[in-house]
Amino acid sequence: MDSNHTPNLGSIDLQLLAQIVAQITSMQSASTKSTVSPHLDLASPYYLHPADSPGNRLISRVLDHQNYHNWSHYMLLALKSKNKLAFIDGTLPKPPVDDPLFEAWDRCNTFVVSWIHLSLSSDIAQSVMGNSIGKDLWQELKNQFYQGDVFKIAELQEKLFSIKQGDLSVTHYFTKLKGIWEDLETFRSLPQCNCTPKCTCVFDTVSNYQNDTFVV
Repeated sequence: MDSNHTPNLGSIDLQLLAQIVAQITSMQSASTKSTVSPHLDLASPYYLHPADSPGNRLISRVLDHQNYHNWSHYMLLALKSKNKLAFIDGTLPKPPVDDPLFEAWDRCNTFVVSWIHLSLSSDIAQSVMGNSIGKDLWQELKNQFYQGDVFKIAELQEKLFSIKQGDLSVTHYFTKLKGIWEDLETFRSLPQCNCTPKCTCVFDTVSNYQNDTFVV
């Protein structure tokens, strides 16, 4: 081979070559990701595990007319574990029928509605049977049962201030106290300070007041 035609590798801009390779790799990665169906993407709210079934109950608790806060707390945790909160909080609205994601959305929404229905008492389930949209069903249940807070809080505070250890062991006594604290926090949860940077607003003071209430 004629030495005059041998490429001069020393003249190649290695930094430019590295940038080109990185761009190609990035394009290939983006192309691959775009071809993955949402229902196969583990991070997508449209993903359903092969073991998921609309006939399986997510939680053991059943909503009756007295336990909405407790029930909703555990149902939210269960739906979060399934990455399905978007179907009840309004962040993933129903797409048009001609949208490529409509079928995936409709399928996941059906699962969510079924999971909620399976955790309702028979009379409550009957009263909301006509609601087939997860977000609307969740809001309807909240509108029906998220009430009576003032009376429930007063009842819990009365329990907290009147409970005595008596013959109870320290462990049993603390367990009962902790149950009342958690119920109070559920009914009267404090908002979070979203100021950036952290400010000196009254949230810390209010939080300290609540903690003082829980002092044994």
